[in-house]
Amino acid sequence: MAASTSIFAEKVSISFSYNSIKGGRGSQSAEWVEDIVIPQFEKDMKDKGLDVEVKALPSGVAPEDWKMQFVLDVKGGIGPDVAWIDLFWVPEFAEAKLILPLNKYVEAWSIWDEFYDPAKKAGSHKDDVYAIMYGSDVRMIYYNKELFKKAGIAIPWQPYSWDGLLTTARIIKEKLPGVIPLQINAGTDMGEATTMQGLYMVLLGAGGRLYDWGTNKWIIDSPMLRDTVDFYKKVYIDEKLGDAEMQVTAKSRDKTFEAFQQEKMAMLVEGTWFYSSVIAPNGSVPIPDRDERIGWAAMPGKGTLGTPTFACISGGTGFAVSPNTKNADLAFELIKTALRPDVLVKLFNIKPFSPIYQEFVELPEVKANKFIADTSKALMPYTTIRPAKPEYPEISYQAQLLTEQIVMGVSPEKALENYGQGVISIVGAENVEKLK
Repeated sequence: MAASTSIFAEKVSISFSYNSIKGGRGSQSAEWVEDIVIPQFEKDMKDKGLDVEVKALPSGVAPEDWKMQFVLDVKGGIGPDVAWIDLFWVPEFAEAKLILPLNKYVEAWSIWDEFYDPAKKAGSHKDDVYAIMYGSDVRMIYYNKELFKKAGIAIPWQPYSWDGLLTTARIIKEKLPGVIPLQINAGTDMGEATTMQGLYMVLLGAGGRLYDWGTNKWIIDSPMLRDTVDFYKKVYIDEKLGDAEMQVTAKSRDKTFEAFQQEKMAMLVEGTWFYSSVIAPNGSVPIPDRDERIGWAAMPGKGTLGTPTFACISGGTGFAVSPNTKNADLAFELIKTALRPDVLVKLFNIKPFSPIYQEFVELPEVKANKFIADTSKALMPYTTIRPAKPEYPEISYQAQLLTEQIVMGVSPEKALENYGQGVISIVGAENVEKLK
């Protein structure tokens, strides 16, 4: 920190906002912030002769509700000094000047050079860094080994095509009445979890994307999008291999987690966080013998010529600084403390994630985590990220509506037509395309 000590001669207070709360949503994250990061930072500052207090601002609401409050606060001239945000909000927030560019800070931060390029890009917009990722994730199919054994399905299990995946789902449906064979997220209630764990995992497997980087246009129709909606239709409408009603009810994601925990669901497409946090023995929806009972498999591509072997998409969250802060230097010092290996590893120990900088990868605790090591090695080569465009959150909502309409019985043709109209209303007809 380059600022002179005299500026901070009196007690200084900064605030840290995050959408997690002890005993509730993201409890491990809140525990780490309040019990590890803040005390460590305050001690570090005291050792430098600075009297700094960090005010914790936990929350435990739906992500979109937290986002809305953050936006309103910052636009109103208030809000936290540091915020833990979803990185897919970065372009939108940067364009609206809701977060501060951090270039001058990262350029003077020695550890920044060790960050992997995708991690740097995840918190950037255009040529500026706006947020610092703490860790990433990958997505896969989780399956219940005990249910598979009851259905006569060999373990370990790995499908190499959609047909292989659906064949397994059909066996579950036949052999285990009352068990939901497969969950591919759909609908608007799950928000971005529908886009990433649902539509994108299918669309990528078909060889498709939502955005064409060659033409800089949003794709509103393509053979790959049609394959995607047909897959949803087959799972939820034609063969009833998934529970359509669960997708469109309130708290659908919570209900999904509970169904998987209670062995009422055999397969669920989810991210690293689900295994390392939600169903951890000390998680919010715990499975005490998780390591023995739950297996994972890569999400297969469609299995036809030109489609990928496996599909995966990665996201992440990270730390940003509000433009309203009066103590930007201190705010970034807090971020640096949180991301220091000896501090960050204490979050990894209770809520493992895919590491994103080299020094952290080399820690013994990280190397010892077989699940993280295996999934990162297997899936990172296949992963991609969402389009870093300011309009992406609105496009994502249209993608969620697309899946919602399919599971509610709207025809693929009509649902895609509605999707196209929705995207055009956001970006204009000149910024969309249809692929033949």
